[in-house]
Amino acid sequence: MANILYQAGVAKLLAASTTWVAGTWKVLLERSTSTYAPAKADATLLNAAGLVEISVATYARQTISTPTVAIDNTNSNVAIKCDNVDWGNLETGQTVKSIIAYLDDGSNGVPLFRIDTDEDGLLPRALGGGDFSVTWNAAGVLVFSQA
Repeated sequence: MANILYQAGVAKLLAASTTWVAGTWKVLLERSTSTYAPAKADATLLNAAGLVEISVATYARQTISTPTVAIDNTNSNVAIKCDNVDWGNLETGQTVKSIIAYLDDGSNGVPLFRIDTDEDGLLPRALGGGDFSVTWNAAGVLVFSQA
């Protein structure tokens, strides 16, 4: 598969009541045994067919902290940024297939993006080799550019 943006999540990102800064955005880790077939049109994570999440004892979904929006007039772009996400040292025995960011709307979980291909080749990644963390690109989590 490839990294994707979910249409429903982008719509929520742009909605006045659930912007990147105003909403509660979280990140979950999809397990390698998952058979979930993501589609850009997926509007909810609730009962997503085949989605299997990491289930080791110390794992929990993480809330995105310090969400900001940065305007870069020099490069004609707008970026959404946040702190890196750290799950700590998760127990061995499972492998992370992808990282999914979503809006925690209290019930359905509206997906924003799914990353299963990273530039450092860390995915898929077996747990137990130290801290599991996501270091976002310095330019931003998502960058919207125009010529």
